[in-house]
Amino acid sequence: MLFFACAIWGFQPACVKLLVAEWPPAAMIVVRYAIIALMWFAAAWHAEGKNIMPHKEDWKWLISMGFLGILLNNVLQFTGLQYTTVTNCTLISATQPAVTACIAFFLIRERLSLAKWIGIFISFGGVFAVVSGGSLEVIRQINFNTGDMLCLAAQLSWAAYSFLSLRVMKDLSVEATTFWFCLFGGIMTAVYGAGSGTLQFVPLSPGALISFLYIVFLGGFCSLFFYNVGVKNAGPSVAAIFLNIMPVVGIFSGFMMFDDYIGPAQMGGAAAIIAGVFMTTHHWKHPV
Repeated sequence: MLFFACAIWGFQPACVKLLVAEWPPAAMIVVRYAIIALMWFAAAWHAEGKNIMPHKEDWKWLISMGFLGILLNNVLQFTGLQYTTVTNCTLISATQPAVTACIAFFLIRERLSLAKWIGIFISFGGVFAVVSGGSLEVIRQINFNTGDMLCLAAQLSWAAYSFLSLRVMKDLSVEATTFWFCLFGGIMTAVYGAGSGTLQFVPLSPGALISFLYIVFLGGFCSLFFYNVGVKNAGPSVAAIFLNIMPVVGIFSGFMMFDDYIGPAQMGGAAAIIAGVFMTTHHWKHPV
């Protein structure tokens, strides 16, 4: 489930690239999560009925999940990309698995085996190879600016969301948790969009409409379910390492849709990422 969630998300930027030319990010996020929230409400109500209501102590966590996982993560990343390069943003996003694993180690005492740490570093190195094209100059010449800091904050917000979702899903099902966090995140994004004047809607072209349906039904509904189930069963650090699959899929989707170049560095990095994911997920039950 984690693999398919992150593979779907990896293809999503190609769709967003087509869609964002016609709709601003806030408008896209609001409509997307309004539909996703309705879908998850139907799924949760069918499975549990009135049991989808959160416990009193969970409201604050669900609201925080919507703020961190939808509003903050999306707005920070889209805004950051206005001031920095895609390469910088991708390199920064590669730090998330290591950050999440370290936070899990110190915050919730999630013990990490030696093989798991090795898998994290191998996968991490693979991401650097993919996004740098095998050139050390790309990494050495990074100059951190406001956009880089915003992209880093976006990754931290997603890591925090992962831990909150783990906390809430001890009391609520995956379906109910996803519904509430999508609802709150969509509402907060709508407030932000209205305040910033970016809730602008125009009729979509056929290509943009297909892209929008992809990010709603596959990138939103299916992937959120797969990812939350993965976090619940495997833990946040294992779930986070799968996010390294996203740039690999993104490169291949760029090649298919935009004729982007794929060379030895990209292929070798992809192999390292897959190897790192394998090591991490096949040794997590054997702590040092």
